[in-house]
Amino acid sequence: MLDRYLDDLEKRLDPEQELALEQDWFRFADGHQTDGPFSPPGRQPAPPTCDWPDININDAIKDDDLMLLSQFKLCSDHLASGSNLLMAVRTNYGVGIIPSFFGVEPFIMPYHMNCLPNVRPLTGGSETIKELISKPLPSLDQGYGPQIMRLADRIQEIRRRYPKIGRFIRIDHPDGQGPFDIVELLWGSDAFYALYDDGELVHALLDHICRFYIAFFDHWFQEMPPADTYHAYFGRLHRGLITIRDDSAMNLSPALCREFVHPYDARLLEHFGGGAIHFCGRGDHYIADMVLAKGLSAIDLSQPHLNDMRQIISQTIDRGVNLHTAGSDNLLKIDLSAHARHRLSLR
Repeated sequence: MLDRYLDDLEKRLDPEQELALEQDWFRFADGHQTDGPFSPPGRQPAPPTCDWPDININDAIKDDDLMLLSQFKLCSDHLASGSNLLMAVRTNYGVGIIPSFFGVEPFIMPYHMNCLPNVRPLTGGSETIKELISKPLPSLDQGYGPQIMRLADRIQEIRRRYPKIGRFIRIDHPDGQGPFDIVELLWGSDAFYALYDDGELVHALLDHICRFYIAFFDHWFQEMPPADTYHAYFGRLHRGLITIRDDSAMNLSPALCREFVHPYDARLLEHFGGGAIHFCGRGDHYIADMVLAKGLSAIDLSQPHLNDMRQIISQTIDRGVNLHTAGSDNLLKIDLSAHARHRLSLR
């Protein structure tokens, strides 16, 4: 089923263009000077020679072939459009990958939404959380684990058969979210009350999650050895092997983030040789503490219009941390001439 599409992708890949684009992204990730915000030249568009089907995510999560086809179609789309982003594929099972190892129930979105699945939190409140952390770390061959590792084997086999795909299409690690995001996914919204009512239990859960996170990703990188010491998050390159998601932190005060979010992010960044942090929503209130984590090389921010971008810029690019974000009115009105514009990439 896949060979027809992989043959098409392999033929359309132009090593000269891919090498040039890759080198541009490496220079940006390493902080080399440019004239302004980073925006590398795109590829020459290379239209497909066959019709790539659109795959509904609900179908992809049930079928390995369809999951692979949906991911490589994203790469085909990059070539067709002349995108200036790096190509990557991932095992695309949504935010519930790590929670799935702890026995949560998947929540599959309505088919017409074509949206990644989520999970239902565990029932039983704090007593269930106490029971969870009293047990050994979960086995890696439950939850989404078998599907993910099965796909890892398939991707490795494809990379061996197709040398240009193997060289120029990067492997994005599974979506691990971030430690506090996982707390909310496991515990539900009561986790926010627990920050005040039982902080010790929240810390114990965060420690348990971090130990499993490390075990899971150590296993992932053993099965899927990184090509280098960089990670491409939706095509945008940064130094370090991981990208942490801190969407739930937007609900917290700076003081709560200092206690329950940043130390655990820093623990993961140190273990994996650095990386980036992504957040949706407003994060300008905790960004100053977030960027202190050793090994943090980039911030990926999806909604600049919800943030004070002067504060974001002063705490990221002006302190040597790259910033990936979208253009918006409140960003484009800022005079960037006095800032480290070469550390800013706009999408």
